[in-house]
Amino acid sequence: MHQLRKPPHRSLHDLAKQYGPIMFLRLGSAPTVVVSSSEMAKEFLKTHDLVFANRPESAAAKYVAYNEKNLCLAPYGDYWRLMRKVCVLELLSAKRVESFRSVREEEVYLGVKSIWEKSKHGKVAVNVRKSIASLISSIIWRTLAGTKISQDDDLVGDELNRMVQQVTSMIGAFNIGDFIPSISWIDELSGVKGKMKKAHNFFDRVVGKIIDEHIEERRRRGNQDQKNHTKDLVDILLEMAQNESDSKITREHIKATVFDMFLGALETTITTLEWAMSEMVRNPHVAQKLQAKIESISGKQRMVRESDLVGMEYLQCVVKEVFRLYPAGPLMLPHESTEDCTVAGYFLPRMTRLIVNVWAIGRDPAVWEDPSTFKPERFIGKNIEIKGRDFEMLPFGAGRRGCPGAGFAMANIELVLAQLVHCFDWTLEGNGNPSELDMTEAFMTSLPRKDNLLAVPTFKLELNM
Repeated sequence: MHQLRKPPHRSLHDLAKQYGPIMFLRLGSAPTVVVSSSEMAKEFLKTHDLVFANRPESAAAKYVAYNEKNLCLAPYGDYWRLMRKVCVLELLSAKRVESFRSVREEEVYLGVKSIWEKSKHGKVAVNVRKSIASLISSIIWRTLAGTKISQDDDLVGDELNRMVQQVTSMIGAFNIGDFIPSISWIDELSGVKGKMKKAHNFFDRVVGKIIDEHIEERRRRGNQDQKNHTKDLVDILLEMAQNESDSKITREHIKATVFDMFLGALETTITTLEWAMSEMVRNPHVAQKLQAKIESISGKQRMVRESDLVGMEYLQCVVKEVFRLYPAGPLMLPHESTEDCTVAGYFLPRMTRLIVNVWAIGRDPAVWEDPSTFKPERFIGKNIEIKGRDFEMLPFGAGRRGCPGAGFAMANIELVLAQLVHCFDWTLEGNGNPSELDMTEAFMTSLPRKDNLLAVPTFKLELNM
């Protein structure tokens, strides 16, 4: 473990160059297989998907994620299957995602207007990550709870976003107790468990308040007005809990699901969009080409509508290239085998952990020509699916544990990126050389930039905000 320098996805990639695309490591007392190629990923996540569908126990799952009640970290079993079904069929279906189109379009307009107001009096650099975070937070919170995040409320706003970053860091950290349970007390002394509990309690208060407000609002409306009410995701979960005769969905399950969806959607979407904008600034020729493609559909007299996106092939290529180079989860959350098995000729005992290096797979020179170069044209005319069917890139994972929120994420990412590129020209402060933009990464469960992107927007549309 001491040989895994940060960031771990790079350390494991270096080891894979020496030892191959399937490696066995012993991380503390945890036997671990690390996979770094699309072929090996397919073996584990498709051929042997059921065997490796479990999650190992972790401090984060216990102390942050409602004692393994959230979908992401829950062990494989009846409860996980129930909540997966709820998410896929009720909360994150294509129909449900489409129902929140007006929320996305309204919040994106307000986000663009906010950037315009900051920049209309001169060339002022904007903290791109902070602007994107505010926008995505509002979209997700309105989708989940039907209300905006109020910056004046002590329970929400900037503090909530900081909590999300902290929890994301905790989930992705190599906590000693997760790998050597006999000395897990070290995590107590180091303050890791205390931070987890504090973050959990903070989020629990936020969601508890939201649920109470929804229950009171449902009581006030009465049964007759329920059908005419536009439901958010908390409404849907409360309705399901009320209709479940055996009470499989409790208040704590609702909290865990909201936690999962907010945490999973927020940090990963923000990170993806910030990397996308970084590449637009660093590669002006790509940004100009994307602008021209967008203008050919939307024109310069109006903003992009979500209905325009289906015809924007080059935008989709840009997004795929960002996913390839900067997967929001560079290492998949660990899987764990539920029985002995043999994969690719290797015997693996029960309770072997699986780590898939998504970052390495997206940069594999055996699959990708010139893999370190940002080149969206590589996807033109190619039907490479990003939701787990093809294994050349796995931004949303694959198999049973693949992310059920891929459609929701894509709707947000494509609209926000198209709007930011369509409405503004972006340059570095002081007309700096774009090719010298620092692209150093940090490491959490997601893959954020080490330093936030600062760029100067110049409004370019022929309309008044």
